[in-house]
Amino acid sequence: MAYRKPKQSPGYKRNEQSALARQIQADLQKLGMTQKELATASGMPEARVSRILRGGKVRLTEQDINQLALGLRKTTAERDNLRYLAWPELYEIDKALKRRDGCVFLLNCELAEQGLPLLGSNFEE
Repeated sequence: MAYRKPKQSPGYKRNEQSALARQIQADLQKLGMTQKELATASGMPEARVSRILRGGKVRLTEQDINQLALGLRKTTAERDNLRYLAWPELYEIDKALKRRDGCVFLLNCELAEQGLPLLGSNFEE
């Protein structure tokens, strides 16, 4: 019988893990936790945690990040770092909010330079 490679889920590619998935796995290793223990501690289904760690297509929510941060015993600042890994544009938005310059145009210029999603507008020019 010929040897065949095991089936992978659709869209799976090796080494396509997100920065968020790599960080969570590093945290799990540091804490000595398993994926199953993280799922229990964060109140998330194990299948969802698995998809996030595999780096598959998962539509993350703020609640997901908060639950993962709680399960990993993160501080507020560490939770924010998880948010920035999931959505890099939030880092630039938070910086603009701290500057208090209040200009979406300037922020969109900074986001565009980094190839990140822009903030939309509800008006026509």
